[in-house]
Amino acid sequence: MQLFADYHIHSRYSDGRATIRQLAEAALAKGLEAITICDHGPNNIGAGVKSPGSFLEAKQEARKIAKDFPNLELKVGAEANVIGLNGEIDVPEEIYKKLDWLTVGLHPYIWPKDLRTGWSYVVGNQLHTITEGQRRKCIERNTKALVEAIRRHKVDVVAHPGLGVPVDIEEVAKACAETNTAFEINTGHRYQYVSDLVRVAKTGVKFVVNSDAHFTDTVGDLDYGLALLQQAKIPPEQVINGRH
Repeated sequence: MQLFADYHIHSRYSDGRATIRQLAEAALAKGLEAITICDHGPNNIGAGVKSPGSFLEAKQEARKIAKDFPNLELKVGAEANVIGLNGEIDVPEEIYKKLDWLTVGLHPYIWPKDLRTGWSYVVGNQLHTITEGQRRKCIERNTKALVEAIRRHKVDVVAHPGLGVPVDIEEVAKACAETNTAFEINTGHRYQYVSDLVRVAKTGVKFVVNSDAHFTDTVGDLDYGLALLQQAKIPPEQVINGRH
């Protein structure tokens, strides 16, 4: 299998360390055919864009330089944070509809929608290891919030499901399969297991392998994800950036 695109890359608009041009150059050097600049939403503490309008600035910048990269499909999206228990996200619909891509994920350190969410989600996830009962409640709450976000918005990819914020990955995968949302294999964190991917694949969900790169050196660093796909016997037809 060949992986021809990397749809989760961060730029200086959030906590990345490179310009969009530098990231595009790195992608070409890795032999990629397409990338998505996918910066953190504004409610990601210490890592998010300055405001939702930053995504439109990034898209305008990408359009200007696209002519210099005729062999690279250069997309701009957002990695929105789920900030409410009913699937609310921190990128307004009027913004993400103007972008090429919408990735949604759960992150442990976010500015929540309200105090209730702050207590039950942000604080709750910090305490989820205290008892097994608390862990189960956290998984149920997190899964519901993420599934609601998938159903409520037109989501292209769910970012690193289960990383830092525990969820029922099979329930998330079922929602992804029903809404044509890709389930991410994230090579930047390397936290996923082959056995989990085998279970998830049975839902019929489509996968995507992304680097979650924050530096030019790791753009297109997808080999770890490719190895997981091969071990889990997931075919190219089930991978949106894969082919024979």
